[in-house]
This record gives sequence, structure tokens and C-alpha cells, in this order.
Amino acid sequence: MTGQDILAWFRRLPLQWKLFLAGILAGLSFPPVPLGLFAWVGLVPLIDAWLKSPSPLRSAYYGFLWSLGFLLVVMYWLAFNYGTYWWAATMSMFAAVLVLSLNYIVIGWWFSWLHTRWGRIALWVLPLIWVTVEFLRSFGTLGFPWVTLANSQTGFPLLIQNAEIVGIYGISFWIVLINVVLVELKDAAEKRVPALVLAGVFLFPWLSGWILQPEVPEPTVRVGVVQPNVNAAEKWRPEIRHRHIDQLISLTRAAAVDSPAVVFWPEAATPAYLRRGGRLYLRQIQEELRILDVPVVTGMPDYARWPDGQVRYYNAVGFIDSAGLRDTQYNKIHLVPMGEYVPLSKWIGILNSINLGQGNFTPGEEYTVFEVDSIPFSVGVCYETTFPGLNRRFVRAGASFLVGVVNDAWYRTTSGPYQHAAQARYRAVEFRRPVVRAANTGISMVIDQTGRIVTRLGLNKEGVFTADIAPGTEMTFYARFGDIFAWLVVAAALGLSVFAYRSPLTRGIKEDAA
Repeated sequence: MTGQDILAWFRRLPLQWKLFLAGILAGLSFPPVPLGLFAWVGLVPLIDAWLKSPSPLRSAYYGFLWSLGFLLVVMYWLAFNYGTYWWAATMSMFAAVLVLSLNYIVIGWWFSWLHTRWGRIALWVLPLIWVTVEFLRSFGTLGFPWVTLANSQTGFPLLIQNAEIVGIYGISFWIVLINVVLVELKDAAEKRVPALVLAGVFLFPWLSGWILQPEVPEPTVRVGVVQPNVNAAEKWRPEIRHRHIDQLISLTRAAAVDSPAVVFWPEAATPAYLRRGGRLYLRQIQEELRILDVPVVTGMPDYARWPDGQVRYYNAVGFIDSAGLRDTQYNKIHLVPMGEYVPLSKWIGILNSINLGQGNFTPGEEYTVFEVDSIPFSVGVCYETTFPGLNRRFVRAGASFLVGVVNDAWYRTTSGPYQHAAQARYRAVEFRRPVVRAANTGISMVIDQTGRIVTRLGLNKEGVFTADIAPGTEMTFYARFGDIFAWLVVAAALGLSVFAYRSPLTRGIKEDAA
């Protein structure tokens, strides 16, 4: 079957199926499949449908159909969380798809509403509308930048260099704009001008990315990473906890051969409360580190009894050396909804009784920066590594390289761990800081300032590695100003929408229709 045959078959499909399949196509642009170019065309059938839609309500429905295909492909791995009941994991996946589909329902309605007032001119406002919804979705306890279109482009090193200026939302803007110009090219009677516009829009970020890509400085610090590859369901079995501690120590010995300045263990690596009842394990680790003469930074559980008598639990990161566990500690700030806490449970006490296998953690409040050999660094925990704004707070607090400690063991060999790891490349580019990723079952890696993966340990493998990195101190445009591009987009989208409400173009379109 040729490409023309496939296109002919696609055109004969009912519109609902076209939109669903177009969403699937866009979803396939996300890792681990190296098909990021699918995002450049995956919105074309959706935009086409919106242009021909009879009403904003119908456009909202079209956005929903497209999002079902897109989100099921990108988020299916949530149903394979074996840390909870199978039915709960499946329900959580469908719930996430339905909640996230609201974003595309809003985009469809908003664009179509503008289209009824401005006609085809509204097409050029669509990138503003799309990015506004994507960006605003990233805020709050339910913030979720994971499915941002930009995350489909991590396989294009030159393109992602632009994140140093415009962040991930600038890349999303470009993707939507490419789709818009393709629609214009498809529908134009005279193809020359749209083709030239398409060429210019397409080539510009590759050229600017080439200009922005920096030379990587000479490395000055060696780091070690331990990937224990421990089955998440077995980690907390009391009778084998000592085995996990012994394994971590053994792997650290192997890393210490290369004399790293620090060794990183993954999220919740120690199956004990080291500050509380696990002091025996802490002494064992401390004694070994005295021999190896290397400190360890590890993810660990912790708890504290507050003045009100309540015990609060934390997903924490601690620094251990030959003197023991330092007082400096980071408590995870952005917790995973329904994974580490139940949303609204702080105000609705009965929600705390829900038990689907999730944790019941309290969020931290301080953006802690650690130091090794007088070099400051930060450690984000798992999901936090996907939030540009949160990592910006660490950089502005002084971090000269970024660390992510991760445990994606719950999702085994699905696409979830691959998508998670790929997003770390943006953090390196945004701040021109090396990124060190220590994951329980993988993917552990070191990324340099250009977003290039220097060293990598694959999924579901036990092992260690060391790598030399060059900590950064300069503040990039993004580090200084954050998502100013996205905020300007929000202001433009809202401003144009207010203007459209009273725009004289409305009368003109109505008169033409009459």
C-alpha cells in the first residue's frame, strides 16, 4: 500500500475516526518511538475540522475526539501501575484522559468562537490559544506539563536549544504554527506564498538552535550514579531490607573506584526511615562511606511529629557522609496527585481514608540546595523534574547542576519511563546546567548543557556509572525571566479575544454571509 493509498483510505473515513486517528498520530510523536515529526502534521485534520465546524460546541466535541486518541497513546502506561489494584490503575488512566481532554475541548471551543467573529484570520491566533491552555494547565496541585506538545521534540537536539529563550511552550507554539501553515498551504489556490512561509517557519528554529547551542565547558566534577533495579513491590518487605542496603553499598563501592565527588542513589532508595527507626542501617552506610571517602545523596522516606501531635510523612532527599546524615534535607514539594496524596484531603478529612495503594505525604516548602566540594546542586524528586518553573527556583537558589532522583519501577517497560527521562533534556537546555538522573529501574543518565546524553544506563538494568560534568553558574534568559514568552502568549490570546468580542470584523463577516 502506497502513501497515496493510505491518504485516500483516510479521506474516506467518517470524521470522528479521522480525528481519533489523527490524535493517535500526534501521540506517536512522543518517546520512546523516534517519530517526533508526526507532531508537525498530527493537528492538521483537527484544524481542518474546526474550520468547517458549524458551531463552537461542535468544535469542542471535535477537540475531545482528537484528544482521546492523543491522550490514550501518550498516557496508556498509567493503567499498568502495579503499585495499586488493576482496576484502580485502569480507572486512574481513563480519569486522567478525561480530565486532560478538557484542555482540548476548551481549545476547540475558544478557536471556533473566534472563528465565528474573525473568519479564517482566527487561524493565526490558534497557536496563541493552544499554548495559553497548555501553559495554564501546568499550574496548581493538578498541574501537568507532561503532555505538552514540546515533549514530542526531545529527539531533535538543534530544535530544543530554543528552550533557553522561549521554554517548552515556545516549542509547542512552533509545532502548532507548523500545522496551521500546512492547513493554509493545503487550502490555498496559489501555493507559492504559503510554501515560502512554511519553509521560513520550519527552518527558523533550527537556525536559531544552531546559533544558541553552546560549547560545553571542560568538566570539573565527577559524579557517580547507582541504579539498583529493585522491584518496587519487594522493597518494603522487612525480611529483605538488609539485602537492599547491602546492594546499595556494594554498587557504591563499584562507583567509588573512579573517585567521584558524590554518588547519587535513586528516589526512596533506602527502605527504612534513616533518621528514625533505621539508624542501624544508617550506621552501616556511614561506616562504609568512611572507608570509601565519598558522600552519598539518596532519596529516602522520612517523617516528623508536628506540634499539633500529628505525624507527617515526607518523600525526602538526604545527604550522608562519614559523619552521618546531615541536617540539610529536601522534602519533595510537588507531590503526585493520587500517587502521593489525595487531592483536597487537607480540607476534606474523609478523603484520607481512601486507600488505593497511594502514599499520604506532606509537601515540603523549601527549595533546598546541597553542596559537595563547595559546588551547589539541587535534587528534584521524580515527577518534579518535569516542571520547568520548579527547577528554575532551584537554579535561582544557586544550583550549578540539577539532579533528579526517580523511581519509575511501577510502570515497568511501558513508555512512561522513557517519556519521563526524555523531558530532562529540556531542563539542561533551559538553564545550561548538567542534569544527573538516578533512577531505581532506569533510565539513569547524565545530560550536558546542550541536552546531549553523555552517559546512560537503560531500563530494568542493575549497574553504576560515573561521569564528568561541568557545573554552570551563568543565568540563562530562561533562568532570569522564566516563561515570559508563555505569559506574553497568554496576554495576547486573552487580549485578542477581548478585542474580537467587539471587533468590527464581526459585522463584516455577518454582512458577507448575508
